[in-house]
Amino acid sequence: MILLYFYKNLFDVGGREEVGTYDLLKMALNVSATRGNLISSNIANVNTPNYKAQRVEFEADLKKAMDGSQLTLRTTNANHLGGANNIQPRIVENSQNSVKENGNSVDLDIEMVDQATNGLYYQALTAQVNGRLKMMNYVTSN
Repeated sequence: MILLYFYKNLFDVGGREEVGTYDLLKMALNVSATRGNLISSNIANVNTPNYKAQRVEFEADLKKAMDGSQLTLRTTNANHLGGANNIQPRIVENSQNSVKENGNSVDLDIEMVDQATNGLYYQALTAQVNGRLKMMNYVTSN
């Protein structure tokens, strides 16, 4: 019964004051999935005139929230992480420079590197989640 409760509530972020490891892993997995979708979209539109490449910005905002350098939030518990549960990924458009004459700003080499990096990042995150689940399963079964 306890194990079922943990699995059911493993990634439930809503309504809680604190951000735990699982919540951060969930946010990171969601950001990685969003980033993968945007990279795929950028690659698919590599020849579309006036298409502007899009990026996901998340890690810098999360770091600011974790450091407390973004906003000073009132915490009611010493374990609070400074409002990291309010951080959402931002999708930004690269409108500053065009790689091609048709106004398209997608650089295929950069997109391919970003795709490989994001794939490794996602694999590392899923390995972390799997390790945590195995640990939780071990603790609850023994």
